[in-house]
Amino acid sequence: MKKVVRISAIVGVIIVVVLVISKIIGKQQNRENGNVSNMGLVLEHQGTTYYNKYEKGIFAVKGDTETQLTDETAYSLTFYDDKIYYMTIADFNQVVIKYVDLKNGNVKNVATIYTSISKFFIEDERIYYFTNHSENGICKMDLNGENETIVVAGNIQDFQVSEKEIYYINEENQICRWKLKSGESVPLNEAAKAKKMQVVEEWIYYYNEFENALFRVSKNGKKVELVSVLVNHEIYNVCGKYVYYYDKNTSKIARMQLKKSNKCENIVDIAVSKTRINVAGDVLYYLDQSKDESQNYQIYRIKINGEKMQDIEYER
Repeated sequence: MKKVVRISAIVGVIIVVVLVISKIIGKQQNRENGNVSNMGLVLEHQGTTYYNKYEKGIFAVKGDTETQLTDETAYSLTFYDDKIYYMTIADFNQVVIKYVDLKNGNVKNVATIYTSISKFFIEDERIYYFTNHSENGICKMDLNGENETIVVAGNIQDFQVSEKEIYYINEENQICRWKLKSGESVPLNEAAKAKKMQVVEEWIYYYNEFENALFRVSKNGKKVELVSVLVNHEIYNVCGKYVYYYDKNTSKIARMQLKKSNKCENIVDIAVSKTRINVAGDVLYYLDQSKDESQNYQIYRIKINGEKMQDIEYER
């Protein structure tokens, strides 16, 4: 009887540990998705923050140590199989997907693509991205850059791949879901007037430019809720209990708690409207006007509570 009790207790502990790990991984995935919706300039993995020192390359930060990994600007940073996959600009029309191997530091080209949406997702050893080459649509290809196939045809405004499904905004600004297994397309909110979406847990957040507010629709399309009228711009990042957003009325980056939609905290004043907001741990990374005349923007950081921290140093 004692052995049975002990075995049951051990099984119970294992189940709890698995659930906790799954929850942690889920939260990290949500954060990465929010960053990818903001050009994917920052990625956090196992205590190390990887960021695009706009536009000098990918740098790794752990504690007080900073290491340069690449020497070119990078978007849509994605961790997969001990590698960081990213997009970089080849020329005006072409984008290259590459990866840097964290084991040996080698950088390798995966594929050259044509796209107007600077993001991609990796799901089941496939890379999903939007193409506007010979035919518009969401494509998939193998991790080695081969076997390119259009999955969802059409003029896609935005998209995200999550848990074997593609959520996207079509050319009518409606939110739809494409099931990868069945190939079935399901409209979730035909009246959304959506712009810039982000999938977090059981919700799809989107900015409605006609209502000038942030909304969300459930993954099954049965619930539509107003999140907040404080979010008055398409630049936002849902992370944890907060929405971090650019306030176009005050030219500040602010945050509000999801359950307190009428209260906000200002974090930092910025000089540009075309910023991007990325979060890694308790640090917020954002784009603002460059101090270097050779480029328009550079990346800055600040604590998510507005507390100042050491500036990111650029060589002059």
